[in-house]
Amino acid sequence: MGYVIIDLEFNNLKNITKYYPNFYNMYGELKEAELENEIIEVGAVKLDKMMNFIGNFKTYVRPALFKVLNPKITEITGITEINLSSGITFIEAMDKLREFVDNDSIICSWAKDDIAEIFRNACYHNYKDVGWLKEYLDIQEYATKILAHKKSLSLKNALEELKIRVDESKLHDALNDALYTSEVFKRLFNNRIIKNYIVKDVYNMPAIMVKDLQNYEIDNTKLDYRCPKCKTEINIERPLKLFSWRFMGIGKCPKCNTKVLQEVIVKKTISGDEIYSNVNSILNDMEYTDYYYKFDKAN
Repeated sequence: MGYVIIDLEFNNLKNITKYYPNFYNMYGELKEAELENEIIEVGAVKLDKMMNFIGNFKTYVRPALFKVLNPKITEITGITEINLSSGITFIEAMDKLREFVDNDSIICSWAKDDIAEIFRNACYHNYKDVGWLKEYLDIQEYATKILAHKKSLSLKNALEELKIRVDESKLHDALNDALYTSEVFKRLFNNRIIKNYIVKDVYNMPAIMVKDLQNYEIDNTKLDYRCPKCKTEINIERPLKLFSWRFMGIGKCPKCNTKVLQEVIVKKTISGDEIYSNVNSILNDMEYTDYYYKFDKAN
């Protein structure tokens, strides 16, 4: 058994008209594109169960949908049209990645987005051989918990905290990011603890953020709003309200008077089911006042 850390780079049309004002006049069919992000680079690193380096994999992927490379993507990743013209097709890239991943490997990535995009791109390309994506580990989630952070760590911040030397010019390259992620993983690896973070069924893990939340109605029967201290049901003072990408509410415990922030993130599984990530956190007096102000300001 070993671990394969995967990283991807994408092309998309975000703010494309900033660079090409007449883009949609020329490519009107892309207004309703089937993909938001098209995979254009794949990088992977393989480690054995003792965290020894076994090998790596990298390839550029020739785009099939977004034939124009967004200049913003080039600015971030350094990937050029020349790189992509020498790339292979998505199907060839997935076949090669599948060969690189042996049957006993646990697939890993920094956050679940890359794995979700493999499934989305595979669906677009009608590529059905994704059975090698079985057990999965989100290294970002694992590192965030091990390093005792409340909010998800970025890869850059994790590298800084662990004092891992970084050449920032090499970030946002799929293989280099996979290598840096593997360095974080090796530093924090604990064979006993890691088992609690391995997802056995990748299809049913909450992996995809629901972005259109403006008219979304939370199903309160799926939520648990209890005091983190004494587990008593919280008296709601400010009901759940949308703040950017998450819903938040505040209240007090009627038993121990603890002030509690409720945060709800709505996600979908790869198979399409909606799942709520519900976190209840204790607030001190200053934090409670700040959140109260945020709610009043938002009304």
